Amino acid sequence: MIELSLNDDMLRFLSFCPVTLITTVGKDGSINAAPHSRSTMASYNPLQIIISVNVEHDTCRNIVETGEFVINIPSVDLIKQIWITQKHFPYGINELEQAGLTAFPAEKVKPPRIKECKAYIECKVVWTKIAGSSRLILGKIEAISARKETDTLDIKERVAALNRLIFLSYKKKRDKKTWTFGKIGKNTCINRNRR
Repeated sequence: MIELSLNDDMLRFLSFCPVTLITTVGKDGSINAAPHSRSTMASYNPLQIIISVNVEHDTCRNIVETGEFVINIPSVDLIKQIWITQKHFPYGINELEQAGLTAFPAEKVKPPRIKECKAYIECKVVWTKIAGSSRLILGKIEAISARKETDTLDIKERVAALNRLIFLSYKKKRDKKTWTFGKIGKNTCINRNRR
């Protein structure tokens, strides 16, 4: 056994997550999109998801002001567009337009879905709580949708079709950040009977 350093790099290494693009709308009606990798199911009954966002980012501001957000599931193919949306644009600048992505209406909330993404989770805020430099946000899932071509696929085929981008880590040296990403490879499903 070795003892690992208690720092950001090590925690990212041990808790890598699929990348999502969260869309929000400001009180002024402006659209915001930003990549996130800190989200997980919090409850299956009722359907709730929890995300963690930096308190200084527009995503946090918009969610607190309006109480709604959409988690868009991009594929690996959108890495260039994801990279553009992570840049710090002034408040009110539409990152979707900057990245060449297309907004289309959500079913149950005001923030739009992103046409180029593969699946969507629309949420309304249940509660928020400050946790250090982040805000934890519990969202009630109002609607889930996916591209039509996934309709006839089984679960293993759907996972492969999503072709998810995985955020592994980044290192910061002075003013330069180096990001490391991966993607899901071969998927193996193991079926077990519960006794």
